[in-house]
Amino acid sequence: MAEKRSIKDLIDGLVDKDGIKTEVTVTLTNQTLTKIVLALLASGATIVVVAHLTKNLFPNHQMAALQVDTKNIKETLKTQLK
Repeated sequence: MAEKRSIKDLIDGLVDKDGIKTEVTVTLTNQTLTKIVLALLASGATIVVVAHLTKNLFPNHQMAALQVDTKNIKETLKTQLK
């Protein structure tokens, strides 16, 4: 298991006697990369699910009105063409 570092150690690694270090090395382990990838996949799936639920749970009233108007136009044309 990786050793735990304190905030003081991390800050000391970023700041030296001349000020903030501009060259900082960040090490990512396979476990960290896996967690990042899984988090990105989960967030993407969540966005898709929320968009789908929002679209289906809150119907578009303008679309419903257009469908009714289209149906009325079709019925009017059928009666006039007979």
